Amino acid sequence: MNNEKFKLLTRRVLAWVFVGLVTVTLCFIAVWGTIHGIIELVTLAGGGLLTELGTVIAFYFVKKMSEE
Repeated sequence: MNNEKFKLLTRRVLAWVFVGLVTVTLCFIAVWGTIHGIIELVTLAGGGLLTELGTVIAFYFVKKMSEE
């Protein structure tokens, strides 16, 4: 396998694993805050999830624009 291709694949896998862990953690924080009535945690997790979603959308939008 090409060394550069392997590096790219490794970075992508690590990035998606990290994004998955962050998403699960933020969802847990939101549910925990909802169960215990701590609105600050729900707001924090909601803001984090929206930021994460916006970042992923922006990344793919910029990537698509750079290909054209």
